[in-house]
Amino acid sequence: MTTSKFTRRTCVFGGGAAALLPGVGWTQEREIEGGIGGTGIVGIATEVGGLVVAGRALTTDDGTRITDAFGALPAAALTRGDSLTVEAAGSVGSLVARRIHVTQPVVGTVTAASARQVTVNGVTVTLDSGLRSVRPGSRVAVSGLWRGTEVIASRLSPARSPLDLVSGDVSRGQGATRIGAVPVARLPGRPPSGSFATAFGRYDPARGLFQVQQSETGRFTGAAGRLRRLAVEGFLEPSNAAPGFRISGLGHSFARNLNLSNLAQGRALFSGAYRGTFAADQALPLPEDTRRRAAILGALASRS
Repeated sequence: MTTSKFTRRTCVFGGGAAALLPGVGWTQEREIEGGIGGTGIVGIATEVGGLVVAGRALTTDDGTRITDAFGALPAAALTRGDSLTVEAAGSVGSLVARRIHVTQPVVGTVTAASARQVTVNGVTVTLDSGLRSVRPGSRVAVSGLWRGTEVIASRLSPARSPLDLVSGDVSRGQGATRIGAVPVARLPGRPPSGSFATAFGRYDPARGLFQVQQSETGRFTGAAGRLRRLAVEGFLEPSNAAPGFRISGLGHSFARNLNLSNLAQGRALFSGAYRGTFAADQALPLPEDTRRRAAILGALASRS
């Protein structure tokens, strides 16, 4: 195998410039061999026939579990635009998905709608390019990514449960507990701020409060063993903890020594080692246009 060490600040993948994050050496060999073990992947499915998520090409086998928050799903249910959490085994280039979870930030009733935005569970949901709006009163499951207090939706599908749902980062302050941007009542277990939680129940639009009937914590389950690497598509938001930013809705913190301020305004793909915190060593800024983004991530997957 030929390896090449990058000495410049950037390298090019499929038309996008990937920034090497400060203080981290990176080689092609490290990326490939570092993937051995469990890899956590979070992002939008850009291809399904040959599954591509967050620029990673994935295969499935008879042992792959496919779920959403409401239970098991058939493989045929996966489609482009699904927001997925994947736990995969193997190395980059031969990753086998052990668990694929459709991770929807919100599921509920649309209370307001325009051509480019809908409101679900009190959350402003901005529609990705090419995505059609729906009428108020529709019950929808929203796939997408948190960007601060809003969700950037990659897919709207009919809700398959009468329960409402919200999933994302837990935060506490100003007398309220929130998951994402949604105030929640009686969240069991008091998960710590910055952790990931999913709550099921009923959103009360009159009070602007989510009444929790049941909840789950954690994004990854250990389906592929101990995680050693992460690849995450998302948006940064300010954090009180060093390095001053976190990825909206991820539920995991960055290593403290990273300089991320130049990536704070847009979508990016972060990758690197996971050691209890996300020691990202590479960030690829991504365009907002859906087709351009899919082309870049597809090219990246084809080179892995």
